[in-house]
Amino acid sequence: MKAAVVVPTIRRDSIVEFLKAWETEFDGHIVIVVEDNEKRSFDLPSDEVEHYSWEEIDKELKQDSWIIPRRTDCVRSYGFLKAWQRDVDFIVSLDDDCYPVEPGFVSKHWEMLCTSASSSAWVSTGRGVTPRGMPYFRTSRSKECVLNHGLWQNIPDYDAVTQLVNSRLNSKFEPLDQVIPQGAFFPMCGMNIAFKKKAIPAMYFLLMGRDWPFDRFGDIWCGVIVKRICDHLGYGVSSGRPIIDHRRASNVWANLRKEVAGYEVNEMFWQMVDSLVLTNGTFEGCYLELAEKLAIPGEYWQRLRTAMKIWASLFV
Repeated sequence: MKAAVVVPTIRRDSIVEFLKAWETEFDGHIVIVVEDNEKRSFDLPSDEVEHYSWEEIDKELKQDSWIIPRRTDCVRSYGFLKAWQRDVDFIVSLDDDCYPVEPGFVSKHWEMLCTSASSSAWVSTGRGVTPRGMPYFRTSRSKECVLNHGLWQNIPDYDAVTQLVNSRLNSKFEPLDQVIPQGAFFPMCGMNIAFKKKAIPAMYFLLMGRDWPFDRFGDIWCGVIVKRICDHLGYGVSSGRPIIDHRRASNVWANLRKEVAGYEVNEMFWQMVDSLVLTNGTFEGCYLELAEKLAIPGEYWQRLRTAMKIWASLFV
């Protein structure tokens, strides 16, 4: 198996330290660094690392380069496109402040992607004695897993409101290994995920950051869309292992300013996606269909639908 590891960054010191820590894990795989600056502003210690910036994005996508947002971690979508162009089996997405906990990280992601995602196909109507009609054997159904959502220790992925509340409550996040049930959604964090190459057309981190009214919801809303498509196509999604060590807590006040416009939308976005009827049989076809049917009014959503169509067209 061969992976492409995609990492967005703006800091030379952070990415150099990151690459050094992961050197053994990434051996034999393709590493794609997307620098969120106008041009590549620093050299990387290894010539084997593919290093891109806005300059390369604009050169390749030309008039459509605006679909890759700037001054946001969602710039990593360009790395997913470059991974799709390479001979790899799956893609791993990490942030540059995430570090290995134990050996075998990339292999563990692949192991999860190769493990059938099993969930209950039958449920009892009560507790205690099982009523008549329940099968005695095989009461679960298995699906091919195309996306594995790894979790974190040390600093959890909180929104700003939860981070503020938890500064007083001091509650702990406990990672949970699970298969996300059919018809259910989950808060997908882009700092530690892996997915098979076939899913890339649905793995577009939406328009966020400098030029758009929303930020810090690109991975969350991408997760809503890709889960809806996986449910339709009959693929499974798992969450839990492998764990990374997340070391840098982002500024809570900066996060609050970035997130506030998206809180209300986040309450309804998943319901809009959930209500859509899909008929296509491929990831790229479903993504294009979803873009056509996502009828949320407003200039941002009109531009987003256009961006989603352009993104889907890159894989046809």
